[in-house]
Amino acid sequence: MRADGDPVTASIESGEVLFMSRLLRVEPAHGFMVLAWSSQKHSNLALLGEGVITFRCNHRGAHYEFAGGAARETQHAGEPAIQLTLPVALVAAERRTQARTPVPPRVPLRCDLPLGPASLAASVVDMTLGGMGSLLYDASIGIEPGTRIEGALIRHPRRAAVVADLEVRYVTRVALPDGRPANRAGCRIFADAKEIEELLRLFVTELE
Repeated sequence: MRADGDPVTASIESGEVLFMSRLLRVEPAHGFMVLAWSSQKHSNLALLGEGVITFRCNHRGAHYEFAGGAARETQHAGEPAIQLTLPVALVAAERRTQARTPVPPRVPLRCDLPLGPASLAASVVDMTLGGMGSLLYDASIGIEPGTRIEGALIRHPRRAAVVADLEVRYVTRVALPDGRPANRAGCRIFADAKEIEELLRLFVTELE
């Protein structure tokens, strides 16, 4: 994970804060690891105020969870960092246990879905680093679970569109805040992992 530079995340303060970083150093002989200082100051302060923290990481096709504690400020290569106790074990977890990052309501994140000769505009509700996400769209549009949608465009106002293929896993009927019905689809998102990470970083900024 350290050598590959995989993103490491943790949900802090009962899930209200998302900490996103990378492993910089692992010292088995001395029982500690060092994580990079997050770009979000509030996330760093929240992490330092926690006891034992559960971290999550997608590494070479698998999802892992591990714990660290006794967080304290340190430095690595002259840059601020966070040192924690080394975990005694790594746990391979089901993908469905990954924490989802909600899209703030004030962020107009959209997904254009090419459906035959037409295009459907859906709202992105949440996403995970592992490439799962939820879409909201008009209740009159029927999309069956198992449908593969190629060439979808995920649009954020602060960056270029991300091109992705989607595989619809489930569809449920929900009610919007104003009472109108809508469909919510859980999708597997096939896109460049770095672009998904960049989108999530933008969400973290908006949430904080």
